[in-house]
Amino acid sequence: MIELLKFYVNNQPYTETCQPGTSLLRLLRQLGYFGVHRVCDSGDCGACTVWVNDTPIHSCIYPAMRIANKSVTTIEGLSQNGELAPIQQAFLIAQGFQCGFCTPGMIMSAAKLPELSEDELRLALKGNLCRCTGYQAIVESILQYYQPQMNTDKHRCNISVRNSLESVGKSIPKQDGATIVTGNASYTADIAPPGLLHLKVLRSPYAHARIRKIDTAKAKALPGVVAIFTHEDVPRIPYTTAGHAEPVPDPLDHYLLDHKVRFVGDRVAAVVAESPSIAEQACELITVDYEILPYVLDPEQAMNDCGVVIHDEPESTQIPDKNRNISGKIFLESGDVEQVFKEADLIVENTYNLPAVQHVHLEPHVTISWLEADGTLVVRSSTQVPFHCQRLLSQIFNLPKDKIRVYKAQLGGGFGNKQEILSEDLCVLATLHTGKPVQWEFTRKEEFTATNSRHAMKIKIKTGVKADGTIVAQDMEVIGNTGAYGNHGQTVVFLSGYIPLGLYRCPNKRFEGFAVYTNTMPAGAFRGYGATQGTFVMESQIDEIAQKLKIDPVEMRCKNLIRAGDVINLGNADSHFNLIGSYAVEECWEKVIQSLGYVPNTPPIIEGSRRRGVGFAVSMQGSGLCKIHIASVKLSRLANSKYELRTGSVDVGTGSDTTLRQIAAEVLNVSIADINIISGDTQQTPFDAGSYASATVYISGQAVKLTAEQLLSTNETSVELTYTADESTLTFAVQGVEVEVDTETGKVQVLRCVQAIDLGKAINPRICYGQATGGIAMGIGYALTEELFFDKQGQILNPTLRQYRIPTAADMPPMEVILVEAADPYGPFGAKGVGEITTNCTAPAIANAIAHATGCRIRQLPMTPERIWQQLNNLCGS
Repeated sequence: MIELLKFYVNNQPYTETCQPGTSLLRLLRQLGYFGVHRVCDSGDCGACTVWVNDTPIHSCIYPAMRIANKSVTTIEGLSQNGELAPIQQAFLIAQGFQCGFCTPGMIMSAAKLPELSEDELRLALKGNLCRCTGYQAIVESILQYYQPQMNTDKHRCNISVRNSLESVGKSIPKQDGATIVTGNASYTADIAPPGLLHLKVLRSPYAHARIRKIDTAKAKALPGVVAIFTHEDVPRIPYTTAGHAEPVPDPLDHYLLDHKVRFVGDRVAAVVAESPSIAEQACELITVDYEILPYVLDPEQAMNDCGVVIHDEPESTQIPDKNRNISGKIFLESGDVEQVFKEADLIVENTYNLPAVQHVHLEPHVTISWLEADGTLVVRSSTQVPFHCQRLLSQIFNLPKDKIRVYKAQLGGGFGNKQEILSEDLCVLATLHTGKPVQWEFTRKEEFTATNSRHAMKIKIKTGVKADGTIVAQDMEVIGNTGAYGNHGQTVVFLSGYIPLGLYRCPNKRFEGFAVYTNTMPAGAFRGYGATQGTFVMESQIDEIAQKLKIDPVEMRCKNLIRAGDVINLGNADSHFNLIGSYAVEECWEKVIQSLGYVPNTPPIIEGSRRRGVGFAVSMQGSGLCKIHIASVKLSRLANSKYELRTGSVDVGTGSDTTLRQIAAEVLNVSIADINIISGDTQQTPFDAGSYASATVYISGQAVKLTAEQLLSTNETSVELTYTADESTLTFAVQGVEVEVDTETGKVQVLRCVQAIDLGKAINPRICYGQATGGIAMGIGYALTEELFFDKQGQILNPTLRQYRIPTAADMPPMEVILVEAADPYGPFGAKGVGEITTNCTAPAIANAIAHATGCRIRQLPMTPERIWQQLNNLCGS
């Protein structure tokens, strides 16, 4: 029964009809209050927080019926007469946001808290999740709100710097800050074109099955259903969902809709209807006759004649070995590994198991597509790769690229999962068939079960050393679970060996890697891109060797690390993938050791059942992809000494739109306020490969610098330039942590964390600090809590934010981030990439600290209390 509701929103009266079951979140967004964000629909994240009669509530689980005769306040209602509320001003000054998707809910929650100590505040914020910041800037923002006269944040932004003629090296505020803290940032789903239809997908309940028949008659008869698509209605064109430059290195093994499903959650049919609820109801009315096939969940079984061939279709190509389910393989060798192992004084051999984990960007995958009057197809999408998406849509639907416009709105995080084309293809299919605007917004369950994960891996490593700690031989084998489709599989597996093996001097190295199909959700790109998994293994291995040789683990690393002038080689190829530009690793070690007060050979601190230990790790990551990552920039003079910068690069919330303007402003000797930027739009900006591989500042930033320099040297109104890096320079990071382990329960608390980053030049130090704290937080989750659980049928068991636990503010330790600057000869103003390196060291540093504290070596992530307690008991028993 439809109810008539009278209520107020931000002091504006409303009289609205409302269906039973409608949430307050849905009602507010229908009314245009888009600062209220949908993330979980289960009350677990706080992004949808509003006030009802001045009391904070989670609007996603609050029935709209309950606001009758009540007053609702949203983020849009906090500012008065154009003046920011004090809490908004505090978040702006301390820059308590990155992508900003959690920020409105965070502000609405924080504004109603009493003044608390920092520890109390962190506990009070447990109901509000953030995946970008690591919470440090959020906590500093709220402390700033409590005591505005105090400088609670040593990295705070200087608002006055915005009009300074000095840009590079300054913590200029993110230029989208005001729109974020007021709830006016426009994310992909924050528009509703007239006549908008909604798409939902029927997904497979089986891990492996062939579709014999689909009956859509009942679903089509449901009022409000506009169209239904199955594999019989779409072109059968194989492609990869990975956003890679051509020639794509991935298997072409994916289809719009297929007659076979390969994991629980795979696409079966698409329904287009007048509302999301009608589309969901129609999905339930579709009946499918499945031929259930044998399935395999374990990659080792899958590659060893298990009798299951996941991609037996003849159309799929670029698959190295279909019969063994191998979607990618690598073999590289330098020196004489076997002979040198015979000469080693000590050989250490171990096997490590790394889990599948989810990105948990708070904004889900969402796309809206429509046709302009001139026939141009417009795709507004939450994507890291607009131009790769445009190319793929052109290929699938046989449309000229210049008739397809793909653009990104404000992005609510991505972390690699939006380097994938997952929602755009079916949306476009629906728009082309109906002629209407269509929106497809993933649910949180779909994000967990039907997008991508970090690759689960089993890694075997064998290391030979001399008695003095010199590494003489390394052998690594990686088996990566790429899931049902091979997107990113081979390239991720490659980096999982290439990065850690390349980090240490050793003339005799061998690496064999396999990306293997299984009937599980696909794996894909994720911050660190394989280096994260490989770094955990190598840094744990180095620590264990040092312990066996009774050598200090820092000394062991410094003795063997690559140095300036070394060539990063693995295999016998003439060309190299990365090189060392600037090198300040020794200073990074000095800073971390000094900050922790580390003294070699210090035993763990023991207080009853609690033991404290210290652990270290070091890592490296390339800055972009040399020779293939293309960035084009157009810079134009406007009236009144202003400029317009057009770049196809994508700001995923990191602040790159601000940083690129800083680079241009520095060259042009103007303030950042004098430069307008247009970015990430295939119609409005020149080509850029997109936001991935830590490339934006290093490659797109250099393109901006060179274009600005060329504009200065000419009288032309505008200059357009294309740039590719001949060399991909390496960023380095060193991390130290102190942990406390309760040996009675296995519980680990990270007490302190220090990370020093050899990043060349910090174009915007505040943004770099935010990248580091956010990366560390993600690493803590990877180390201690995060794992996707699968049952024996291949179904994910923890597809909610309540069951899959990412770190909260209360889980985060004090973090010290040290930016070590030594200008790189290849990057703009000496800058290097910083987006991914910050995650890699955290898990191994924690593992090494646990080993130092307890003598317990954990070789499986996450290091849960149960696993640690079990290992401790096994240690005691032996």
